[in-house]
Amino acid sequence: MKLKGDPIGLFWEKASCWRKLELLRLLGKIKTGVAQKYLKEACLLQNEDGGFAKEKGEMSSVSVTAEAIINLIKSGEKPHSSVVKKATTFLWSLQKENGSWRENPNLAKNKVPFWSSTEKGVPILTADAILALTEAGYKNKKDLMKAVDWLKSMQSKDGMWIYLEDAGPSDVDPDSTYKAIEALMKVNGASNSPYIMRGCKALEKFILTEAAEWMKKWPVWSWIAPLDGLAAAGYDANNEVVKYALNKILEQQQESGGWPDRYEIRVVPTLINLELISKEEAWRKIREVEES
Repeated sequence: MKLKGDPIGLFWEKASCWRKLELLRLLGKIKTGVAQKYLKEACLLQNEDGGFAKEKGEMSSVSVTAEAIINLIKSGEKPHSSVVKKATTFLWSLQKENGSWRENPNLAKNKVPFWSSTEKGVPILTADAILALTEAGYKNKKDLMKAVDWLKSMQSKDGMWIYLEDAGPSDVDPDSTYKAIEALMKVNGASNSPYIMRGCKALEKFILTEAAEWMKKWPVWSWIAPLDGLAAAGYDANNEVVKYALNKILEQQQESGGWPDRYEIRVVPTLINLELISKEEAWRKIREVEES
């Protein structure tokens, strides 16, 4: 499997500070001078409510605040520091009684995606909150365990995750499944969990039997979303289903190094995680861009 072009420079040119920090975290470079520059930029996006916004002038959101908490702690910030404490307090304030997370009701309606809600529990947001709050030291807190139990309850019989509280049993999608697997791996660290095993089987089935149809509308997402779920569970590039999905993604790479609809922002971390791009090579190219 070969790349048609170099996607790292393009990624770095187009990515927000949040996506750059995610990549630096993956590369183990979150404590470098390069990361500090973007951490400072991100910290300017903390609002008075303690949460973080995706962009200046926006209200705080659950997923962005969760990202900020993980970045800060991985960079050396203490969980009890003022900046982290305010962010975790914001997250806890949006947990529902049933253990799930909803989105900030103050967020502009056009900033709340179709799969999310300011009223109903959202598996993706719940997974993001679990990941961040576990990182912040709340793994054994009763309210976090309640969130984990709720997340497990949203798994459908076929193994995929239902995307929204009160949605039907067939209202499932690979991104919700990916995030649920990632959160459950963080909490339990066991890829042989029955929830994770069923989720992976469902994602494998999606790649082999459904993704080609979904591809007509979402050409890259149809492959990258289930692939990220398998990678989160520990699958590597030697797995036949992973190879199949990767080939479908690489077929769509453009000569510029990017993907349709700017999907290099999502694809690049996956390729590094699966070692199609080495961490050393990615870091070298990032430094070249930063120094140019």
